[in-house]
Amino acid sequence: MKYGSFAGLAASALAALTLAGCGGTSDADADGDGEITAAEANAAVDAAGGDLKPQPGKYKATITFIDAKIPSAPPEIKAMIGDSMSNTFEVCLTPEDAERGFEKAMTEGRDGCKINTFTIKGNNLDMTMACDDPASGKMDVAMTGTVTPTKSDMKMTMNGMMPELGAMEMQMQFVQERIGECDGKETVKG
Repeated sequence: MKYGSFAGLAASALAALTLAGCGGTSDADADGDGEITAAEANAAVDAAGGDLKPQPGKYKATITFIDAKIPSAPPEIKAMIGDSMSNTFEVCLTPEDAERGFEKAMTEGRDGCKINTFTIKGNNLDMTMACDDPASGKMDVAMTGTVTPTKSDMKMTMNGMMPELGAMEMQMQFVQERIGECDGKETVKG
């Protein structure tokens, strides 16, 4: 059973949301086809008003496991999933990555996921995705939280079917905050 796939899915999904900024209201599905592309997400961020691009620099990211409801799983599985999901790391967001806004995060690392909704209202951002990963199974992902050019605080809820375990619901918190300039000591490069 691959629990790391959930961590990868969580990190990819949250990367698409982090560091967006604040502004007005915008719903990203401009063409009404039910899927949000990177171009539509960037247009929604631009339409929300203000300077919504993240500031380049070094960011500390913390993923905290909140809870998992897996009726068919023994308690030790829940503990193992929680241990594998909680993580802290640093990332360098280059000026080039910051200029690209959501484009990179929306196109990289989300194979098998379709963004259904992406809405910005003030500092609040809401997003839903449907994912189908051969290792992790099908998941519906909902994220909500607050964002600024230097910090994001998002709660993510995943619902779906885990291979070998069946139905599950998992919640995590993702906080990312700028802590200074890039210094080459980051654990992940943007």
